[in-house]
Amino acid sequence: MPRAQESGGVLTLVASPIGNDLDLSPRARREIEEADLIAAEDTRRFWDLCRREGLSPRGRVISYYDQVEKDKAGKIAEEVLAGARAVLISDAGTPVINDPGYVVVNEAAKRGARVTACPGPCAAILALILSGFRADRFCYEGFIPRKEGERKREFERLRGEERTSIYYESARRLEESLKDMRDALGPGRRICIARELTKEHEEVLRLSLGEACGLKGIMGEVALVVEGRPPRKGRAADFVQEAEKAACGGERLKDAVKEIARREGIPSRELYEKVQESRRGK
Repeated sequence: MPRAQESGGVLTLVASPIGNDLDLSPRARREIEEADLIAAEDTRRFWDLCRREGLSPRGRVISYYDQVEKDKAGKIAEEVLAGARAVLISDAGTPVINDPGYVVVNEAAKRGARVTACPGPCAAILALILSGFRADRFCYEGFIPRKEGERKREFERLRGEERTSIYYESARRLEESLKDMRDALGPGRRICIARELTKEHEEVLRLSLGEACGLKGIMGEVALVVEGRPPRKGRAADFVQEAEKAACGGERLKDAVKEIARREGIPSRELYEKVQESRRGK
């Protein structure tokens, strides 16, 4: 039996509101007020939350952010093993999800400490369930890369992705990211832009990438959900005739192949080679 369970110590990951303080659960309140140690991503924001909600933590409050995570994780785990009730809370949302936390969870678990969670708000999951897209299979990808080359490679990878994908993005970079995504996935791919979730000006836009590229003035915190491509209909060889038909209609073969490959999630080079093989066989 883990030592922490014998001593009564436990590390609890507590989700905090992402815009509406009413989302702070009764259990979260109790965990905060009864903890011996509270590791907060930003202690100032934590105390602001306590003042707004009338919370009176009795435990010691320490800062716990990315730059100090590795230094403090082991110490927190040892306190839990010694019997402390510790809480980990991020500025907004669920700890670990694009926030500090995985290091201390890993350290505590390796040492045999008890780790649990007090669930609550998570912008990625809220955006997913509001999108109207399938959620039986999905992947969360964090923030969209800032560098153009990395961003374009990420979106190229999405061409064949059948799962729904979730990203976070800065409102000031959204327009550029949407254009790169449209270029990679085509204007018809459906997306959902969820902004200011749970706040007064919450907005959920469900539209195609072509439509999204015309948007202006999106502000606030944004979660972007991308619908997965339909299951692949066939192999590259199945689309040779379609590519030839487009070429006969005046479209450049390479352009036709590229568009079909993007739509179907198949390698464009493979389709192009199949077309050439077909021509040689005639």
